[in-house]
Amino acid sequence: MHNKTFRLFISSTFSDFTGEREVLQIDVFPELEAYCAAHGYQFQAIDLRWGVNEEAQLDQKTIEICLNEVITCKHYPHPNFLIMLGNRYGWVPLPYAIEKIEFENILDYYSGKKEQQKLLREWYQHDKNHLKPNNSTAYIIKPRSEKFVDFAEWEKVENQLRKLFQNAVSEKESIIGKQKYLISATEHEVIEGIYPYRKYADINSGSENKSNSEYQLDMEYVYGFIRQINPGIHKPIHSIYFDSSNKRLLQFKSNLEKTLVKKNLLELQTDMISTNSIEQNYLVTFRERILHYLKSSVEQQIIRIADGSAVEKIKSEHLAFKQERLKIFVGRSELLEKIEKYVDGSSSGPLVIHANSGMGKTSLIAKAIDNESQRNKNKLIYRFVGATERSTNIRSLLISIIWEINPESAEELNKIFDDDRFNDLVKKILSEIKKPTIIFIDALDQLQEKSYLNWLPDILPNHLKLIISVLEDEHYKDDSGYLDQLKVKFKSSQGHNNFIQLKTLKREEGDEILSKLLFQIDRTVTKEQRKYVLDKFENSGCSPLYLIIAFEEIKKWKSFDSTFDKILKDDVISIINRFINDLSSVYHHQPLLVSRTMGYLECAKNGLSEKEMLDVLSSDDEVMDVIENQFHKNLSNKLPVAPWARLYSQLAPFVIEKLSDNVSLIALFHRQFKNAILTEILSDTGLKKKLHQNLAKYFNSKSLISTEGVYNLRKLSEQAFQLYNSEQTDELLNYIEKDYINIKYKTDQFYNCLYEIEQAFILITQTEKDESDYKERLFSALLNFLNSYSLEHGKIFDFEMIHTYFVYRRKSKFYPEFLERTANKEYVGKHFSDDNFVDEYYLLFLSGFVGYLRRNAKLKEAAIHVNRIIKEYRTKLDTTKDNTTIQKQLSSSYYELGYILYLTGNFKEANSAFVHSVDFAQKINNEISEWITKCVMTRIAYFGGLITIDEFDATLDKAYDVFKRLESTNHVAKRWLMVTQHHKFEVANFKSDLKQMRKYFDFLRTNQWNKEYDVAMELYNSQIALAENKFDLAVNFLNKYLNKFPKETVLKEEAIAEVFYYLGLAYFKEGDIEKAKYNWNKAMSLNDEPGNHTFKRKTQEKLELV
Repeated sequence: MHNKTFRLFISSTFSDFTGEREVLQIDVFPELEAYCAAHGYQFQAIDLRWGVNEEAQLDQKTIEICLNEVITCKHYPHPNFLIMLGNRYGWVPLPYAIEKIEFENILDYYSGKKEQQKLLREWYQHDKNHLKPNNSTAYIIKPRSEKFVDFAEWEKVENQLRKLFQNAVSEKESIIGKQKYLISATEHEVIEGIYPYRKYADINSGSENKSNSEYQLDMEYVYGFIRQINPGIHKPIHSIYFDSSNKRLLQFKSNLEKTLVKKNLLELQTDMISTNSIEQNYLVTFRERILHYLKSSVEQQIIRIADGSAVEKIKSEHLAFKQERLKIFVGRSELLEKIEKYVDGSSSGPLVIHANSGMGKTSLIAKAIDNESQRNKNKLIYRFVGATERSTNIRSLLISIIWEINPESAEELNKIFDDDRFNDLVKKILSEIKKPTIIFIDALDQLQEKSYLNWLPDILPNHLKLIISVLEDEHYKDDSGYLDQLKVKFKSSQGHNNFIQLKTLKREEGDEILSKLLFQIDRTVTKEQRKYVLDKFENSGCSPLYLIIAFEEIKKWKSFDSTFDKILKDDVISIINRFINDLSSVYHHQPLLVSRTMGYLECAKNGLSEKEMLDVLSSDDEVMDVIENQFHKNLSNKLPVAPWARLYSQLAPFVIEKLSDNVSLIALFHRQFKNAILTEILSDTGLKKKLHQNLAKYFNSKSLISTEGVYNLRKLSEQAFQLYNSEQTDELLNYIEKDYINIKYKTDQFYNCLYEIEQAFILITQTEKDESDYKERLFSALLNFLNSYSLEHGKIFDFEMIHTYFVYRRKSKFYPEFLERTANKEYVGKHFSDDNFVDEYYLLFLSGFVGYLRRNAKLKEAAIHVNRIIKEYRTKLDTTKDNTTIQKQLSSSYYELGYILYLTGNFKEANSAFVHSVDFAQKINNEISEWITKCVMTRIAYFGGLITIDEFDATLDKAYDVFKRLESTNHVAKRWLMVTQHHKFEVANFKSDLKQMRKYFDFLRTNQWNKEYDVAMELYNSQIALAENKFDLAVNFLNKYLNKFPKETVLKEEAIAEVFYYLGLAYFKEGDIEKAKYNWNKAMSLNDEPGNHTFKRKTQEKLELV
């Protein structure tokens, strides 16, 4: 994200630059924001003089807040620092921490003065946890409390302490580093923000690691404004524009003038016209010059960033993430040896590392990468999913990896938008790697959308080693599916030797992590505190994540704290809740800002960009009411960046930056954080709904299409989602009706749009008393899209896309009701402008309706309609010149007729209809329709005793080859690839081949189609349990399957007699003859339709034996 955001820190004194700040807020910054937005960037001005509340200053860390933000800004593209200096030197803060010997020297200076010593001891305490160089510790200043919360009371004491320090250090030669007692907050910021300034200010601290070239580059983009006021006849002594530190001010100005590049320094003069007012004419020049400085810098940086290699940026981002994770890595030597052994070995499958959430998978991967980079000269590629904006969706992740292997292939991938073709090419590229290559992919489960690993070769080439980490956690079953998929995909060739479970850390390793964390910030803890932390660490299950979150609390502990042992909780969720509460109670962020920020992040579909977050918070009246500042007016009606910047810096370890809709978004990273927010902040459904309403309102205010004709992808992603979750039915329908479906189709989001249409239907049924009008609007919106498509393209829409999506979904009755409505030709005619299209769409809808009737056992009505469809298409066949579409529909219609005949027990007639279906499919070379029909035809022929099980099995194998060849270009082939495996399981069951049953079941339960449509697995499980003689288990699975259906519809399910047959069989084998007979009699009591003939016959045979 940093590459797409400019973050400018404004350093100055306080109330004497009100005029300049107004110019910046009203004129300069808005123009820069607009300019950056037009180029896909964001601009943020960090003005900590506006937005830091009084409470945030009570812990005496105001200057730390400021300097941390200066450092943060330095990590963003230039320009990132602007200094404004007038005739005031400004506030000189008291040191937060003073080295022990140095402080005691100051006490010694006042050895004969009890009052002065008392005051110093009253406000500074020895903290043995605060480490200083040479194994020393520090005295730290106490937070302001009780009467000293009042600034006027505190100011008196602060002035006394400052005077004591300055008097002592001016006299004591032994005290080094005297500057910290004398330097203003503004000069502190300059020392941190303008690196070469240290040379003139005689300061040795901060960024010693900066190279000369970095110093020089930095100076090219640092800007300064020095304003000189001529007091004239006025006395400046009581003016807000002057103070008494004239000597320090002159030295500050002199050093600044020596440091800044001349062309980057603006110096202006003005006159004083009264004690607290000055002539404002100079502000015109100020505005023009500062805008020119900043805008020209931004222009140069945009060009520089655009010229940079995208792959190098990606590699740099992941390198930085790796290095960050290495800071706290400990132990795991045995696992690291296993990884090295795998890399050096001959395995043809990936190495998979799996563990519970928060157990340190990422740190282990980081260490393994580091080891391989040192011991191996092979090409090394690594990605941490979710760590950067380009690693959160499978497409951008794989393209970035392939780019390092073969840039030309990556370019080709960039042009492929069909998922199946994309996956096939990735698989081919990986399979053809000729040079030794090691690829690490950490945290597949963090992908924004599910990947079904269709891009991963079944057998890795000799030169490729792939190490993957995935989640295995009972609390997050939905995200733990990758492990199962990988085990199924590689079980036959690798067994489970390539799967390594990451076990919990030991207490000693937790101690080592704690020590590393403390060392990084120059702190330690007492023995009692350490024991307490490690006890809690063990109680949490030795989770590294627990320590990382708890550390946000631990790092504040002083050696003299007596209540630390009542602070930490025993589990990750509780420690997260404590952290969230501390953001307000300890770090002084407004509670409402904290809760709304986290609430909006969780309520957003995919996260929010930083600009979106600031905009949404700014439009939230409740938030803006509590964010106020007594010194400066809010001229922009926007949330000050300062409170957001402070909050975001503390949330940073627990959020990710990801790329979605071509925009960098912020989203919550850890699942435990999401759970905590849902339970602690959004448990109030009213509040959750309100936040969704606010987000809906925000995205509604944005145009769907720009004046240049560019679609707003962020609005397309979020608007419908927010309207649904805020239960705004009318607004959602209005949105869908306004060409929304057409735009979704044109932006390759049609299936997502169908999902949203169904969500709208569900919302109607849940919230509206008068459903009919709302449903009609929804049906009409879809029909109007089909009409506009046909008028634009001169042909009918591929309705199979809609039919395939909805036909097996059971979430709502949208599709059945839509088909029932459109089975009326007159109704269809009202929505189409061309009569020819009316006929074609009507027959398509009617064909879909036939399928619906068939699946709901309304076979007579279905047969009447399908025969009428066949008759109409037969009539059109001879009169239409290009009759390819008609033959395709006849193939489908004869297929439906054959299926209906099978369900009514007419096997020979069914076979005849299927023969017609195959004939029409072959005439137009439609292999998919041909082999779908052949699969069903041979299956039914087997049930009817017309062919053998081996003939049926052979047909399935041939069909599988056809569907496999075509799956990357046809979604129907992809679905039937799964269906053939279902029938292969069926064949294996009939043959009592348990090994084959398990093989095909593994495929089915991990198959993308079955997972997305939540296909019930209980029947497969029950048949495997029967084959394993686990009869109790089989009974449980079968009853669980039956309970999925309402009692009034279960008996209408296709071939439901099969379930009662197997349930009876399970009871029979278990020895419960009465329950067996009950279920078999239940099977015999069913109508022959739909499709119960075969299993009723088998049931009759069992009953005769009993």
